[in-house]
Amino acid sequence: MIVRTSGELPSRFRRLRVVLVTVTALLAVSAVACSLLAVRYQERIIEASRYNGAFDFSQTAAELLRLQVALQDCLTGGDRSAVEMRFGILQNRLNVIESNDLLDDRSRDSLLQNLRTAVREIGPLLPRLPEAPVVQTAIAELRPFITPTLQLASRAHSEAGDRILHNQRDLKLIFAGICAVTLTLVLFGAALVAFILNQNRNLDRVVRIDALTGLANRLAFNAILDKVDGPRTAVLLVDVDHFKALNDTLGHDAGDRFLVQLSRRLQTTAGDAAAIARIGGDEFAILYASVDAERRSLDAAGRIVADMLQPFAIDGREVKASVTIGASFDKSGRATGSLFNDADIALYAAKLAGRGRYIAFQPTMKRDFLRRQRLIDDLRRSIGNDELFLLYQPIVDIRTARTKGFEALLRWRHPELGLISPGEFIPLAETSGQIAAIGAWVIETACRQAATWPGHLFVAVNVSARQFADASLLEHVRARLVANGLEGRRLAIEITESMLIDNDSTALSVLHELKALGCRIALDDFGTGYASLSYLTRFPFDKLKIDQSFIRAQNDKDSAAIVSMICALGTRLGLEIVAEGIETEAQRLLVEAMGCQLGQGYMFDRPLAIGATHARLAREEEAQAAGRTGPFFAPKLLAS
Repeated sequence: MIVRTSGELPSRFRRLRVVLVTVTALLAVSAVACSLLAVRYQERIIEASRYNGAFDFSQTAAELLRLQVALQDCLTGGDRSAVEMRFGILQNRLNVIESNDLLDDRSRDSLLQNLRTAVREIGPLLPRLPEAPVVQTAIAELRPFITPTLQLASRAHSEAGDRILHNQRDLKLIFAGICAVTLTLVLFGAALVAFILNQNRNLDRVVRIDALTGLANRLAFNAILDKVDGPRTAVLLVDVDHFKALNDTLGHDAGDRFLVQLSRRLQTTAGDAAAIARIGGDEFAILYASVDAERRSLDAAGRIVADMLQPFAIDGREVKASVTIGASFDKSGRATGSLFNDADIALYAAKLAGRGRYIAFQPTMKRDFLRRQRLIDDLRRSIGNDELFLLYQPIVDIRTARTKGFEALLRWRHPELGLISPGEFIPLAETSGQIAAIGAWVIETACRQAATWPGHLFVAVNVSARQFADASLLEHVRARLVANGLEGRRLAIEITESMLIDNDSTALSVLHELKALGCRIALDDFGTGYASLSYLTRFPFDKLKIDQSFIRAQNDKDSAAIVSMICALGTRLGLEIVAEGIETEAQRLLVEAMGCQLGQGYMFDRPLAIGATHARLAREEEAQAAGRTGPFFAPKLLAS
């Protein structure tokens, strides 16, 4: 699965999203408004149905007739109280009619005004009942209002019906609008949901794609690895060698273009891979899922390693690079996270083996990897737990074997695993970033213990490349010298040729600063690296240390010639020459004849604890006091 994408959603999709959201919101507001309006019209219809004034007008006409009947009864001996009751009911009806707003015209107002006038005129006459003139006058006042009141009742009923019909028509239109708005809202809502789902799918696709190369990313690769259902599976992890240095040299933009080209080459050379992914800055993963996945993956690994050696064309420049590959296989057909982890362990092993190659995972690698991880973790606590200590190998006068100084050698006594070889834990300290702290501890301890020796002896300390590049090195050395009252000339800083090649100008500045403190500078393992001989004149060295591989190969004419040349060159430049790894008298005689002034090796003594150095120095003082001079390589010295 090789997918390419720009990693961005088209702008038209964003505009469409805004339109859909806006229209949907407006439709929702419209639907709510229409619903509220429909409720209002329904209330009007209910109000018009329940109270329209027609009943009040008809009841008023009936009360007028009943009042007339009550008045006529008074002439025949009727009760006056019945007239007064009917008269009061009529007054109440008038009050109700006046509050009716469903029939509001001049005829109603005129009728009510005249009727109210008649009632006011009749009211004072009631106490004189049952006088015939009073009854006749009252009846005459009320009779003209009966027919107009009934007519108003009929008109009120008719107008109320018209209002109900009008409101019902309006309500139907409102309901039609609500239906239209609701349908449109549903349609736009569905469109918005569909858009969001599509956008989520696009976003899900984007988050699974590496924006730079268009390949799948780590998330997508892990998902594919979890779902793969092949009979056999294989994973290749491809790492670009020294990419940081390449990126710093070319610039980040050019580095990105390099990665794009590299990813295209991977797609071409990987063959029928199930997935290719960029899982880190300069790391790629390739998955194979087939019956012969192991063979296909190893064939592809070989092609990839060879193909990446061909130069890349970046901004008109030829860029050379290489890759290291770790491979792992699963023969059960159940690809799991362990497959990826195993490939990572194999990649680490390939880097340790020298890079620019591929290595398949072996079960022993996991054991070694776990040991390395444990040692890295335990190393972080080694200083605080007092597990580190120094041994000192004597550096002696090649003629007399008298001690001139000691080289500090770091050792680690693990509380459970015992003594750990420096060749094992020092590289781990460098790769894990702990070497600077450990190196600072070595300088501090060496200065403190060297202060217990006679003032003419020096201590030599190896400084790592990372420690040498640390800006705090100079201040730390200065502080340790002052704190222990140690003169600068008694501290020798040993560096390797590779440290000069990696950072020429900075190294020159640091070395001059160290010289300003009085420290001696020694070039260690001279002859084994790639440094130019011009470094011997450009840098302020005091000593050259000949690597022990030349000393042990004393019967090799080429090695002897190299040692002779180094001695002659160093002597001409005024440098002290130290021969390492001297184990026999023949080797001592050879390097002495070639001009070496100093030597170290098991012939003179093995590395000593600080207390043993004092014992050695005491024996030397006794020998000198007894008048024994010249070469002395007595067994008692070797056993010290």
